[in-house]
Amino acid sequence: MALICIGSVCFSLFHIGVIILLIINYFSSHIKKIFPSFFKNPNKEEIDKHIGNILEAKRKNKQLEQSIYIELKNTGSLNQVFSSTQNSSIVIKFGAVWCKPCNKIKEYFKNQLNYYYVTLVDIDVDIHPKLNDQHNIKALPTFEFYFNLNNEWVEGANQNDIEKAFQKYCLEKAK
Repeated sequence: MALICIGSVCFSLFHIGVIILLIINYFSSHIKKIFPSFFKNPNKEEIDKHIGNILEAKRKNKQLEQSIYIELKNTGSLNQVFSSTQNSSIVIKFGAVWCKPCNKIKEYFKNQLNYYYVTLVDIDVDIHPKLNDQHNIKALPTFEFYFNLNNEWVEGANQNDIEKAFQKYCLEKAK
């Protein structure tokens, strides 16, 4: 059995391999955010084009949904939101009451109902710590954009980045 010794402590290569795999698994979402080009879906352009085609078809056929703002309370669940909404575009904002950028961007987030056909969901990570862990939220605010279950996330309160994602994933209302 091959061993690596550091001082008087020896490890087998098998154990080191297991530890490395656990570390990679734990940090995989961070690695994907730091090096997106290595994990890029080769069909991303195709998916983006498909999303645009669906949105355009909905506009032409006038299949316009009701825009809704939902502040997820203690008893609410995201599964209920996904199953009950008529919109194919859902935007989830993860924030907290104590987070200044979250509070600053909240009105902008709510006002998107006036411009897009979308379901907006506001989640307080202090009330829903399990959702915070499930979605691997590391920065506040974090926005997740869903279109027919394809998703993208935007971290921070940069309105330009958020607006680009709204334009990509949501059907714009006529002006």
